[in-house]
Amino acid sequence: MQIKDGVNIQGIDIRMRPALIVADELWKRFGQELVVTGGLEGVHSAGSLHYYGFALDFRTRYFELGTIIDLTKLLQENLGADFDVIQHRSHIHVEYDPK
Repeated sequence: MQIKDGVNIQGIDIRMRPALIVADELWKRFGQELVVTGGLEGVHSAGSLHYYGFALDFRTRYFELGTIIDLTKLLQENLGADFDVIQHRSHIHVEYDPK
């Protein structure tokens, strides 16, 4: 697993740990190293869970669209209902957001 330069994951809530573990395993299964591209740093939308340590972004630019769709589904299935997994154009966003 790599952390992109400038990305801050210090202070990420411990409940995000499963997202890192599962994503790392899935990226390896699909032949790539996981790169965390978003954490606590940066500007996000109002109310973003990034600001509270409950969200991470994972790089997907090296995957084809079908693989990204598969990864999004697999992440959601493996993480369960307490997590939201959202496919964006350049990354997959994962947040801890129990209902």
